[in-house]
Amino acid sequence: MPLLKDYFTRYGRGALIALAVIVCAGFLVRAWVVINPLEDPGDDALAYRALAEALYVDGTFGYEEDSTSGPEFKTPSDWSPGAPLIYAASYYATGGVRDGIARGVEAIFGTAAIVLAFLLTARLIGPVGSRAGPRQAIGPLVAAGLVAFYPPFIHSTGALMSEPPAIFMLPFSVLAFLWADRRLRTESVSTWTRIWPWLIPGLGLGLTALIRPEYLTVCFAFGLFLLIRTWLRSGPRLSLLSALLFGLAVLIPIVPWTIHNYQQLDRVVPVSTGSGKALFTGTYYPGDGEYQQVKAELYFEQTGTRLDPDSDELEEVDPVPLFDRAARQYKEANDLPNLDRDAALGRLGRENLDKYFSEDPVGYVGMTFRKVGRMWGSGIGEAMSSPIGRAIQILLVLAGLAGLALLAWRRRWEAIAVGLPIATVTAVAALTLAPPRRNEILMTLVLPLAAVALDALVNRATKEAGTEPSPTIPAPEK
Repeated sequence: MPLLKDYFTRYGRGALIALAVIVCAGFLVRAWVVINPLEDPGDDALAYRALAEALYVDGTFGYEEDSTSGPEFKTPSDWSPGAPLIYAASYYATGGVRDGIARGVEAIFGTAAIVLAFLLTARLIGPVGSRAGPRQAIGPLVAAGLVAFYPPFIHSTGALMSEPPAIFMLPFSVLAFLWADRRLRTESVSTWTRIWPWLIPGLGLGLTALIRPEYLTVCFAFGLFLLIRTWLRSGPRLSLLSALLFGLAVLIPIVPWTIHNYQQLDRVVPVSTGSGKALFTGTYYPGDGEYQQVKAELYFEQTGTRLDPDSDELEEVDPVPLFDRAARQYKEANDLPNLDRDAALGRLGRENLDKYFSEDPVGYVGMTFRKVGRMWGSGIGEAMSSPIGRAIQILLVLAGLAGLALLAWRRRWEAIAVGLPIATVTAVAALTLAPPRRNEILMTLVLPLAAVALDALVNRATKEAGTEPSPTIPAPEK
């Protein structure tokens, strides 16, 4: 991968100093929430924290009934293992369960993501070696600043969540993918030298999927894209070898956990269960595919009492018995006593899709668009959930789409590489559950794309003003 100095020196000392200031400021705001964590981190954060403690104290993933690490888990496999494993490692490194240390690890991931935003934007604006100049640093510095101070990234550092590690891993994997693609086209070196770099993005995406299981679909999409891309550019032999190495690297972090799950669950589960519940919730038309509304509908069906989806009363209701009863009723109605809860909910979800789409296709498509709109229209935390925050979020997403369109116009292969995770995860969310949390990791790609659009706008304004612009996006590579 190109040395950092190859990126930095093209912009001059001033850009390097500006980047250092942004990185330091981004670290400081994250350090503040490390010291002052969220008062109410939410159930998922508490679960990740308890699972990390269980790994440290008992060496288990919440399966032991006599675990001394905290609350017992009925279905610990519903949570992905990546984040708990990382936080448990920090406990082992420091010799004790210290949440502040784990949040500090989150802050380090978030700070490193600032540098990755700079590098990724620099890569998208133009390859190293193109005409240098301080004006070219505008886009990368804007991207670094956006990632440094984007409120949801800071908010998630205040609790033990799964997003902060993935906020680093996803842009790292995309940047590594672009680098490996360039190395493959270096014909003056040996075959192994050309194909081994695919191990790095493969490993990165495999780790991302271990942190957030919906990124398994992203791994598959990248594998298919790699196969097609390299076949067209380098022929079938290098294409197959590259795809094989990439696929093996993806499997390195996933297979051990799949074996662990098979031992615990007696069935093949690559990363985590819970997909059945997500599919059931996302296809439940009476609840508009939104978690709180579905919870309210299930509560009404099972108790006869109507609670407002935004009420404190509904928030206090334990959702587990509601979904358990829905699964149990399905198993009893279909005489499937041995079917596990997640599989039952998954079958219910598929039946929901067939039933509600056939009954009201226009309404169901409308629900799907509303789900995607809710996913992208706000962010985690009070700042991006306010009216002003939602407006800013929408502007950032629109700017990111503009940057993606600009990139596709001149360098379509790189646009596909950056856009694949965005499109794939959005499609998964449209089919299943689409909370605003789904967009948080993807914003590490959307914000650099927004910076690409801003960079192009600045260069266009400079050109119209009569001064010589620096190149924004070079012509397509041959």
